[in-house]
Amino acid sequence: MKKADTGLAIFAALFCAQFAFGVFPVIGKIALVSIPPLPFALFRVGGASLLLFVLRRFLPREAIARADWPAILLLSLLGVTVNQIFFIEGLSRSTAINATLLMVTIPVLTLGVALLLRQEEATPRKLAGCVLALAGALVLLGAHRFDWSSRLFVGDVLLLVNATAYSFYLVLSRPILRKYSAALFTNVTFAVGAVPVAVIAAAPLASLRWETVEPRAWLCLGLVIVFPSALAYLLNAWALGRTDASRVALFVTLQPAVATVFAMVLLGERPTGKTALSAGLIVAGLVLAHPRLPRRNP
Repeated sequence: MKKADTGLAIFAALFCAQFAFGVFPVIGKIALVSIPPLPFALFRVGGASLLLFVLRRFLPREAIARADWPAILLLSLLGVTVNQIFFIEGLSRSTAINATLLMVTIPVLTLGVALLLRQEEATPRKLAGCVLALAGALVLLGAHRFDWSSRLFVGDVLLLVNATAYSFYLVLSRPILRKYSAALFTNVTFAVGAVPVAVIAAAPLASLRWETVEPRAWLCLGLVIVFPSALAYLLNAWALGRTDASRVALFVTLQPAVATVFAMVLLGERPTGKTALSAGLIVAGLVLAHPRLPRRNP
C-alpha cells in the first residue's frame, strides 16, 4: 500500500473509531437505566472478547511470545479492566456530555505520559498545554468545592481516572503492536482484561433481576459490544501500530461533538456555562501542547 493510501486508511480508521466511542456514552446511558454498571462492564468486555475470538478464526494463526506476556497483562489491566470499570461506573453517575468532554483530556494526558516516560522532549509549550487542559478538567469537576458527596463529582473523577489509564495504555501498547496484528492484540487484551472484571462483577451479576432489563437496554448493549468495543478498539489498535500514540489520542477530540449532538437528541442533555468554560480550557491546552498533527511515520 502506498504511503498516501496508508495515511488515508489511518485517518478513516481513527475517525470511525472515535465516532463509535463518541456515541457510546449516549447509548450506554440508555442501557444503564436498567443494567447495573458492573454487569454492564462484564457484558461489554465478555461480548467483545467473544466477537473478536470469532473474527480471529478467519485470520492467520498467531501466538504471543512468553517474554511479551507481562506487557500484555499490564495493557489488559490499563486498557480493559480499569478502563471499562471506571468509565462505566463514572458514566452511570455523570452525564454523557461530561464523559466525552473529559475524554478530550486524553491527548494531553498521553503527552504527559510520554514526557514522564521520556518518549518525548519536555518543552515549556507542552507543559503549559498540559496545565491548561488539566485546569479545564478541574473546572468541570467543580474542584473548588471538593464536594465528595456529589454523585456527579464522583462520576467525573472516575472518568478522569479512566482517561489517565487509557493514556498509559496508548503509549505503552505501541511497541507491542509492532510485533502482533491488531486482531490478536485486541482479542488477547480483552480476554485477559475480562477476568478481573468478571471477579469484580460477580456479586452484582448474581443479584441482577433479569426481568427488569428493558429490551432497548439489551439493544443498546449489543450496539456497544459491536461498535464502541470490538470494532473501535480493533481500528484504534490497527492505527496505533502504524502511527504514534499522540496522533491517535488527538482524534479523541472528535468525541465531544458526536456525543453532544446525540445526547441532546436522545437524552435531552444541554451544555452549561461551566461545560463551555471547561471545553475552552481543555481545547486551548490541547492546541498549545499539540500545535499540529505529528508527521506520518514512513
